Amino acid sequence: MIVSIKQISEGGAFMADFNNVIVERCHYINAVEERVEKTLILSNATANIMRVFNNAPILIKVFDNDFGIEAPLAKFRISSAFYYKDERAEVSQTSMVRGNEIIEEMPITLGEFESGKINMFMISKQQGKTIAFIIVNPKDNDEYYYRIRFTQ
Repeated sequence: MIVSIKQISEGGAFMADFNNVIVERCHYINAVEERVEKTLILSNATANIMRVFNNAPILIKVFDNDFGIEAPLAKFRISSAFYYKDERAEVSQTSMVRGNEIIEEMPITLGEFESGKINMFMISKQQGKTIAFIIVNPKDNDEYYYRIRFTQ
């Protein structure tokens, strides 16, 4: 299925496969800087992000090559998203300001994320490749968050 970022932003069905999953723990230093440390969480995994029907939930499934298992990572709805396009990228992203755009239907399944909740979802096309991010805020922790990047 061809991924149209504009259609995704408008609630359209899509499916995107990602060959790499990178999980980083980002520590807050101040309002401008952060300290980022790469983790081994899902370091040998691939992923599939999809929405089967228009305005349906988004499902993220991962295949962990180390264990040879496929499992859902998260299932969530987006109540609103911002769409932006320029000469370098086309982007759909939920707001990080209000924080009520993500409605989780199935919480993050991996315990490594400390019972966290998804705070932001972004998917974009840059130089012909699709890239997606989710931000996961661990429960009862405001010192760091997890940034999960999916790349083709």
